[in-house]
Amino acid sequence: MKRILKKTITIIFILALMTGTVQTAQAASIPAQVSLTVKQTAAKTVTLTWKKVSGADGYEIYRKTGASGTYTKIKTVTSGSTLTYKNTSLTAGKKYYYKVRAYDKQGSKTVRGKYSAGKSVTVTNYKPVFTVSLPSSVNRTEKTIKITITNSSKSDSCYFDPAFALEDLSNGGKVHNLKIVSYEKPEKKLKGNLSEGKRLLLRAGEKVILTCNLDSVFDYDKNKAQLTACLVYKQKDYVSVYSIQEKNRIFDEAGYYEYLTGSKG
Repeated sequence: MKRILKKTITIIFILALMTGTVQTAQAASIPAQVSLTVKQTAAKTVTLTWKKVSGADGYEIYRKTGASGTYTKIKTVTSGSTLTYKNTSLTAGKKYYYKVRAYDKQGSKTVRGKYSAGKSVTVTNYKPVFTVSLPSSVNRTEKTIKITITNSSKSDSCYFDPAFALEDLSNGGKVHNLKIVSYEKPEKKLKGNLSEGKRLLLRAGEKVILTCNLDSVFDYDKNKAQLTACLVYKQKDYVSVYSIQEKNRIFDEAGYYEYLTGSKG
């Protein structure tokens, strides 16, 4: 009887040890820290991407607004294979901070890994920011016009197509085609050229004075003229429409179509 009791106690002790070992192993299986990348990818939209964490069942995404804000969970990703998330409807001008952690379901428990390093991004209007200036007169002898463009962005480059359209609003909106023939560099830091797919590269803060050929001479009045230019910004196409009265308006492709078919009839 004593032998049976002793053997039973031994078995119970071994099972307890085994159970404890398993529990300890489970407790020690903590998901690795997430490697996070954050960037703005569209108007009011920030995209988060991260590397797959081995064994993770999903990821928790946290966000705060401003350096003094408090992190709040905004999304639980329920698949360990999903490695991206788009945060939409954000406010231009605000700075957002993000962090992500992986989680692993172990039995009835959810084990969470360490937060990723916090990453931040300031949301912009995601349109090129630049100023245009038309001259007081044109060179009627040489059939040229000089246009000044300044990239007012703090960090982004623009690529302008080498051709522009100048509308004579005093003559029923007749369109005159312009083509860049040369450009001046009033600032030494300007490195723009027409070598990038025959587009003018204008970096952040740079200014250029363009000399363009006119297809024909007309009674030019800068107060009754409208300049249209096509450009590429962040790998997307935009159209700039500038006039003294309405200044510079920037359209994406859809917006420009609406402008042409709507406000311009």
